Amino acid sequence: MNRSSVILITGCFITLCLAASQALCQKLVATVNVNTEKLIQESREKLANLSSELERYINDYDWTDNEYRYEIPLQVDVFFERAQPTSFEDRYDAVIVLSNATDFQASDRRWAFTYMQGSQFTHSGQFHPLTGMLDFYIYILLGQEYDKLAKLGGTEYYKKASKIVQLSKFSEFYQSGWKERESHIQQILSDERVPLRELEYFFVQAKQWMRLDNRKTAGQYLRVILIRLRKINPELKELNRFYQLHHLDMARWLSLLGMRQELEELSRLNPDNAVTYRQFIEQIP
Repeated sequence: MNRSSVILITGCFITLCLAASQALCQKLVATVNVNTEKLIQESREKLANLSSELERYINDYDWTDNEYRYEIPLQVDVFFERAQPTSFEDRYDAVIVLSNATDFQASDRRWAFTYMQGSQFTHSGQFHPLTGMLDFYIYILLGQEYDKLAKLGGTEYYKKASKIVQLSKFSEFYQSGWKERESHIQQILSDERVPLRELEYFFVQAKQWMRLDNRKTAGQYLRVILIRLRKINPELKELNRFYQLHHLDMARWLSLLGMRQELEELSRLNPDNAVTYRQFIEQIP
């Protein structure tokens, strides 16, 4: 693919995004469910308004200044495990599960924080173990989302997640899983992860051009994906996730484009889905 082709493709894709922005406002649209079944009644009452407070914290804030404008759904489930009441604020242990209902899901069991009924959550730039957990995973979600719109476009959001980890080191709650979260975000930002992150961008590009029935350009991006797949360590669990999410679409597109050789190579690279690939190979005239 020459330089002029890349410029044309990128320009057209941005035009599509900007056109969509006229109909959609960019924001996180979160629904928060709080489960307090394991707690005594007194603790449940103290947490009665927490779900609505957290929804306001997420939904009333502009998390990005990116030019791509569209809604990002987020489901947050909080399961309380234990409460330790004190005279001024209570300490809680909980499990959090976050999902965008498509390609992002995260869960974390080592969540400890303090909370006082009636507290006002603000985006102050200071670390709090309750909102810090939300911030950390929301920025990871945004990083994943914007990696699709530009090559490594999510880096600034991953770095914001990393900054939250750094702030946690000055908190008494650092031992409550933040060391592990630091390792997690370091892996995402590692050089080893770059090819995987770029795959998402190339996949979205191929998807857009298939929708526009521009088969030549879509085929170019599919070939780029195969080139990258050859170079990625097949043992990486994140690579298996890429295949789980996208193998069916890729098989269908390659088959529609008559790209038998590329589809056969994909089958060799991803033998776990070889049966699916073989079915689409047989559909090529």
